[in-house]
Amino acid sequence: METVQDFVRDALEEDGDQDVLDFVSEGEGDDLDSLEPPIYLDESFPATVVICNVPKVGQAKYQKLMGVLGKLIDKYGPNEKEMPMNEETEQTEGFVIVTFEQQEAAENAVLQLDGMNLDKAHTFKVVKMDKFDEIVNRRDRFEPQRTLTTFSRADFREWLGDKKCREQILLRYQSETEIRWHDTMAGEPVLCYGGEREKRQKKVWCDWKVLWSPEGSYIATFHQQGIALWAGPDFTKKVRLPHSNVKEINFSPNEEYVLLWNGSHHEEHDDNAVRIYHVLTGQIVRKCRTPPCTPNGEDFPHFLWSKDGKFIAECNESRIMVRDTDSWEIIKDEAGKRTALKFDSLKNFQWSPKDNVLAVWTTEKDNNPARLTLVEIPSRREIASRSRTQCEAEMHWQSEGDYLCLLVNKLSKTKKRLSTNLEIFRIREKSIPVDIVTIEDNVRGFFWESKGSRFAILTADEAGHKPKLLIYQLGREKCEALCCFDLPSNSFNKVVWAPEGQYFVVASVTSATGASGSGDLLFAGLTADNKLEILHKDEHYMLTNVEWDPSSRYIITAVTQPMSNEGGYKYSMEAGYAIWTFQGRVLFRQQKEKLYGVSWRPHPPSLLPAVRQKDIRKNIKQFSKKYDAMDEQAKESARQAFRRERQEKTDAFLEVLDRLRDFKDERMAENGWDEALADFAEAQGWTQDDQIIEEELGVTEELISG
Repeated sequence: METVQDFVRDALEEDGDQDVLDFVSEGEGDDLDSLEPPIYLDESFPATVVICNVPKVGQAKYQKLMGVLGKLIDKYGPNEKEMPMNEETEQTEGFVIVTFEQQEAAENAVLQLDGMNLDKAHTFKVVKMDKFDEIVNRRDRFEPQRTLTTFSRADFREWLGDKKCREQILLRYQSETEIRWHDTMAGEPVLCYGGEREKRQKKVWCDWKVLWSPEGSYIATFHQQGIALWAGPDFTKKVRLPHSNVKEINFSPNEEYVLLWNGSHHEEHDDNAVRIYHVLTGQIVRKCRTPPCTPNGEDFPHFLWSKDGKFIAECNESRIMVRDTDSWEIIKDEAGKRTALKFDSLKNFQWSPKDNVLAVWTTEKDNNPARLTLVEIPSRREIASRSRTQCEAEMHWQSEGDYLCLLVNKLSKTKKRLSTNLEIFRIREKSIPVDIVTIEDNVRGFFWESKGSRFAILTADEAGHKPKLLIYQLGREKCEALCCFDLPSNSFNKVVWAPEGQYFVVASVTSATGASGSGDLLFAGLTADNKLEILHKDEHYMLTNVEWDPSSRYIITAVTQPMSNEGGYKYSMEAGYAIWTFQGRVLFRQQKEKLYGVSWRPHPPSLLPAVRQKDIRKNIKQFSKKYDAMDEQAKESARQAFRRERQEKTDAFLEVLDRLRDFKDERMAENGWDEALADFAEAQGWTQDDQIIEEELGVTEELISG
């Protein structure tokens, strides 16, 4: 083991310091490992703080300032204060160094004095002395450290690249949750994922409801503890959002945020009733109690998102509170104050599907008429308004935000309907002109064509008879009637347009009030010259859901039952779903006991510019040749596979027959049955007699003119 002397001698020899080397002791000394550990200088100052942004004063006011500071500092404990003077300026440096006797006193002083306003011009900044080096050595450019965990979204849309261009279907039935591919070649939906990973781990994939996010990126599963979001090709868990007993959720349209509600009422004063999470980080950005009312008069939602997800709005009886999703504060008015939008007798409001514009409907009260107001956000500028008296009204936005229809029922003093007007606002045109269409009969429903300028209405006479389907188009100059069709049944109550327009389904659907529909279905469309074409008539008994797939090729009709026990029994015998083509041909039909939900996977917005999309639609036949060839190839492969399977089964069956025939021949020869049968036939004296009989059934003469 090397001694201290050896270590010192080696060091001096390396340095060439021969004079010092002569003074080294010849003793053995102690081993290095046996020496006591070195004592290091304690450079920490746990009880010392620095108070910055103190007034700079001269020698004349030094003691007075120290007295003021002493009153603020001394109450935290005994201390020593040092306020340096600058010799050049003959004023203090603007900070005080305070050393307390106890570390706890220093920590309390930092907590209480940091941010304190001494006067209008001086606000204390108090830090521990131990943080001095860290602060003065910071980089000039701030570089934030990422402390929040997130996840990659690189594979979230791989399903859109499916080579067969298949759509996905979400099924929730009994205790099962399944995602299936809609494969027309297979003849039935093909399982993609059904929670197999969770089942192997003996876990429950979903406790209650399950929903797609607006752009189809996530699946949200409901649990007792909150919500879980799943995504990717294998549907792996990406984030947990805790909120006990969550009843409803509402994603922002861009999927950046999701709102969770536990179902509590406003009167319960639950400050944790509503939670809004940032999806990528799983962080809570806002919590609040349930608002006193909803924008649409239903139980949920209480908040409405703008299309771009930059604003969220809530309301009470006379105000609309619009918050921006950056600060979650109410937007400012012209004076720079954060105030709500005031509307007396507020009935409801809606966001434009494409723009940050609010459509607000207020009812008539005292001498103030009912009023529709269009307000631009965040400027709060009123861009249009219209007043009405003695009426009831509903608002209907077109999917692209180009038009807004105000369906107005004029009422008598006894609240009896006198007439119905459709007031259609052309939002994109200068000064927002209004077209008015008068409807004589009762209007049962108003339905805009998706991405189009046409709309359909269902009407009936005063007695509720003579149901009709009316279709109109908004031309450049006026609104024109295209067709009037007498419906074959009085039960039709809904028109569902395809996402790309042109085709639609008229259906008899069970209403929200629980009144059962007959399930009648009319598959129809409009030709290029705006002629109505009825493609097929069918039914799906006790129908509750009608939904087009995002590509406008297929339709799902379903009978679903609520997950609660209330009212679910009457649907249990008919629960199931069917998949149709847009022409009304059934592709698949299946009964599903306790079917709670079935829905297509939504598509995100197309990345193609509008001009390119229009060009593709115009030349769709040219583009479809490739996919027609692929479909024909897939069909031929399916036919060949069917023929091979059928031939294999036929050959296997014939092989069995051959073995039976050989076995029979062997047994007959062994027992002499074949000779006995031949002798018996010869003894009978039978002969074979072949005859041909011809009979004339009829004669038809047809004159063919030259």
